[in-house]
Amino acid sequence: MPKLTLTTLIFALLQGCAAENVYNAAQGARLNECTKIADNAQRARCYDSATQSYESYGQGQQPKLKD
Repeated sequence: MPKLTLTTLIFALLQGCAAENVYNAAQGARLNECTKIADNAQRARCYDSATQSYESYGQGQQPKLKD
């Protein structure tokens, strides 16, 4: 049983690393799309969104708790 638990833990950690790597790799494509926006204000918002860290992105994806 402990071997299965260790394997599951390692798999879970690797999944997290893989997701962050995919996110970081896609940042270049997002930044490239921002360069195509003519409006300065929209382009600035696009850059802000495209340069958001993975940690910030993850925090924004957390479900909101209702009071």
